[in-house]
Amino acid sequence: MASDNETRDMFVEMASRLFSEQATREIINAFEKGTWPADLWRQVEEAGLPWAAVPESAGGAGGNIGDLMAVLREAGRNAVPLPLAETGLGAMIAGEAGLTPPPGPLALVISESSAPIRIAGGKVSGKARRVAFASVCDNIIVVSSGEVAIVAKAAVKIDARQGQTGEPYDDVTFDNAAASASASSKITPECALELAALARTSQMSGAADRILAITTQYAKERTQFGRSISTFQAIQHMLAELSTYVAAVAAAARTAARDAEEGDGSFAIWAAKTQASDAAHKICAIAHQSMGAMGFTYEHILHHYTRRLWVWRRDYGSESFWGAKLGRAMCEAGPDAMWPSLTSSKVAA
Repeated sequence: MASDNETRDMFVEMASRLFSEQATREIINAFEKGTWPADLWRQVEEAGLPWAAVPESAGGAGGNIGDLMAVLREAGRNAVPLPLAETGLGAMIAGEAGLTPPPGPLALVISESSAPIRIAGGKVSGKARRVAFASVCDNIIVVSSGEVAIVAKAAVKIDARQGQTGEPYDDVTFDNAAASASASSKITPECALELAALARTSQMSGAADRILAITTQYAKERTQFGRSISTFQAIQHMLAELSTYVAAVAAAARTAARDAEEGDGSFAIWAAKTQASDAAHKICAIAHQSMGAMGFTYEHILHHYTRRLWVWRRDYGSESFWGAKLGRAMCEAGPDAMWPSLTSSKVAA
């Protein structure tokens, strides 16, 4: 079912209210110490947010990729410690292949040319590194060449690791693991990687927006020499520069999501992930400097967002990976393709 503005607004309103009220600092801190936020996940699942882009025939909400990206922006804006991106994309890919996604959180493994994951005869083999949330999910969606499979966590070996965000980034070994279901899929690993990069870009856009809000509020409230530091020209310059980076990431993420929704988002996604990952360093540096490093303290909330930007920058391809891919494609297409590529987006039009 094609989405519409009313449906998207409903998803965003529901996600914004739920995340801001329930994804509290205490919940985020507890998850970093190993406590899975079961009640938060239950509420998110009951609201149908992970299934926003899953076909109705597979038990989903029947929305589209744009609806899921809108939900993920709100998740990033609230540092939600849940595998929403992985579950949303994995369930969508499985559903479009005719499989019924299992309930509960899902991890997502995408086969890479340098570390291929093979699916043959209902068995999965290979090793994947840095799989987000694998150790806290009951099932893993595996995307390989022309195939998608659902594998229970009990069928694989997981080496638990923790990322800089405090969230699991585990190594997963498939030793001829039996899939609970598998099917042929039109979504290639390359396409799945693009969608995953888009998901992270959407989360980064939300987190960057929150960082700007936190930093600006601090500058208004913090006084020095008898006046707010927001009145100092040096601080104003930093906040202005921070705003430009945040606005650029938001525009790139929004354009890429819209183009993906229209069915041809590769160019915009490559550019958006390059933009977001490149800006992540600058956004974090300016925010912490503007606050005199106050945001580094564990009691403050800023580090929950800046640490996520640092980690998400690398997830599903860094700015170097996507920038090189973008550059090669433009060189191969020739100079006449540059302007049409920049202006062909329906958002740009």
